[in-house]
Amino acid sequence: MTHVPRRLSTPPFERSLLDWWADDYDHVFIALNPFFRVPGFSPETAAYGPMHFDREDLSPEEAVDTPPQRPNEAPEDFELLIKDSGTPVTWAEVQDKLGVRDREKFRRTVWLWTLESDRADCDGMIAGGLDQLAARGLYRPEEDIMPVIMEPQIHRFLTALGIEEVTLWNEWRDEQMTCPTECFARGEGPVTLPQSRVAAISCDSPRLLMAWTHDGVEGFICMSDEARRACPPESVFEGDYAGVATYPDWLNPPGFFDRVQPVFN
Repeated sequence: MTHVPRRLSTPPFERSLLDWWADDYDHVFIALNPFFRVPGFSPETAAYGPMHFDREDLSPEEAVDTPPQRPNEAPEDFELLIKDSGTPVTWAEVQDKLGVRDREKFRRTVWLWTLESDRADCDGMIAGGLDQLAARGLYRPEEDIMPVIMEPQIHRFLTALGIEEVTLWNEWRDEQMTCPTECFARGEGPVTLPQSRVAAISCDSPRLLMAWTHDGVEGFICMSDEARRACPPESVFEGDYAGVATYPDWLNPPGFFDRVQPVFN
């Protein structure tokens, strides 16, 4: 297995974000993957995103073969439509729409609802409200990989940083490709790798990493002081900066996993 430098890898659950990347980056911003709308489409009429299923519930044939497509599967060019005509919707806007005051409970429920988890801490009232919004055309945040709806935002961010070219990576960091920043702009096709979806973007000058993880509904933007001064990520993306005790599973309750106490020089 290829060794992945820490500056390109994401931490295990027991390591805090700032501690893990302390030698490579000065700041970590947690950018929330947006909800989004696409004119003329709805999750009920054009389903988009991964299918969640329990392999134990499948027949032996289904467990081996690719599960059948949903009858309401989105058209093949849907990702292009998302990029060209989709509208990002912030979590704060959805929270306000549902009249939820507890931001922590709301965010955890959005995450679990997106993953279609049956965990007890997925608030039923909030999830029901999200279902109603989805029936009226609101798409869930994308999970696991770089969301197509974020590409125009990423274009603005990289352009503001003066970055003309980045490196794209897959989840395992064993596939990479150089990509001009202009490819993230509207009017260009969705950015992808030959064999995989994009799970990370990196640049050496200024030093920058944008990484998405499995079962995550956020991207971690790791950056230097220089990059943050040039373009604060909060001016482009919705989210929060990681603190000294912020872990990669930041949406879980604090004691969900055993933790390694951060050590900073």
